[in-house]
Amino acid sequence: MYPFPSRHLYILPFGICVKRNFYSVRRKMLRAFCIANKRGEILFISIFEPLVTKAIFDPFLSELSSSPHGDPPPFFSKEDHKYVYVFRDDLYWACVVSQNSLTDECGPLLMTESLSQLHQVCSTLCGALTQHSITANATLIMEIVQETMNGGFVQMQTADKLQSCIYSTVVAPKETSALTAVPGLCSALQNCNSDGKYWLYVDVVEKVWASVSSSGTVIRAEVTGSIVTRCFLPGNPVLSLMLNTQLSTTPKEGFNTGTRMSEVEFGNGVEIGSGNNGRQLSVMTVPGQEITIARYTLAPDHPHLLPFTLTSSIHSLTPSDSELRLKLTSNTGMGTVSPQVTFKTVAPVTTAAVMSQTSGPRDQVIRFSSEDKTLTWTISQFPGGSYAQAFIRLVDSGGDVNIEAGELEFEVSRWVCSGVRIERVKLNPPVDNLNKWVRYLTTSDSVSIRLS
Repeated sequence: MYPFPSRHLYILPFGICVKRNFYSVRRKMLRAFCIANKRGEILFISIFEPLVTKAIFDPFLSELSSSPHGDPPPFFSKEDHKYVYVFRDDLYWACVVSQNSLTDECGPLLMTESLSQLHQVCSTLCGALTQHSITANATLIMEIVQETMNGGFVQMQTADKLQSCIYSTVVAPKETSALTAVPGLCSALQNCNSDGKYWLYVDVVEKVWASVSSSGTVIRAEVTGSIVTRCFLPGNPVLSLMLNTQLSTTPKEGFNTGTRMSEVEFGNGVEIGSGNNGRQLSVMTVPGQEITIARYTLAPDHPHLLPFTLTSSIHSLTPSDSELRLKLTSNTGMGTVSPQVTFKTVAPVTTAAVMSQTSGPRDQVIRFSSEDKTLTWTISQFPGGSYAQAFIRLVDSGGDVNIEAGELEFEVSRWVCSGVRIERVKLNPPVDNLNKWVRYLTTSDSVSIRLS
């Protein structure tokens, strides 16, 4: 099946009509597509040309890290490659455009709009998009990409049309919280279940970027959050939320223990109530669609409470071996849970093997890669208010060694760094047989912790 009908008139994804010879557009629009995080790690990749490899995105990732004024423009050329990308959910959705193709001639607007639509489809079918959900649902996203980019040719991209073509199921985080008591943050499209009940989800999702000293002091931190709702209700009732704090960048006089914001952006159609100190937000719902009520960034002077504190020590066992001791403490309190926490660091280059012992939560695994000397400590089902310890013997590392830093990755349910809470959820007009779910999720974007 050809990606375009055998006529002279072609309708592109957002309604642009192009009239030209059919055989002149048979060249692939795209060469490759990827999803990458801020650290320059590719989480998902799809190649549309047989001779293209993952290395085609190296110039793109290099430009992201070396750009002196933040991110580069959404369309740029480097090393004979043309890149187009959008930044959504703290992830880069990027593609390489083929030279002299229809996409190239139409300009970057075609692909920026197409990538935005692709992100919307993935968000609708997978729910909240994090690094963990992207890697866990790689098969599902591959099906979406195959349907929407069809071997390098851009197709129409709407979730309701694609759902019948998707065979994979969503992989949700394995936890015992409210996130999996219902379809979870990864929710498929539905109107109501078999017993006639309707669903309303309100999610507060925050992402953490932080740099922490060896003493546990937060050197620098940035927390961005969003309040998102998705409903499967009859009609278009108005949703009203009552928050425990006002989302505002205006500093308050006197002693203030509330949440302090540096940036706040409200979604389209959101109304801020005049009473209750501006804590009430209202918006008209749309069945089956995700609506962003607000996005915010915590102020730099806000006292950042990170969900975990890591302490470490290393000392000599023998002239050839050392022992690394790690203690990870949860600061999120009882009733919260982390489906998976991972700490990664690099052992000394001479390390030949490791021997380990752990205490605390039952599901703990320590892995060592002899190729790149990567040491990975993974804790599953980490309950809030508890701690875990790891004692790792580094064989042949040397008796007097030093490990500088590591990266902490996590997801925490029922807890957010800012302390933003939703006190009341109300629909007007009311809906009978309604199941309301208010969920909180905190994920790591990049948390670097120094060990020495």
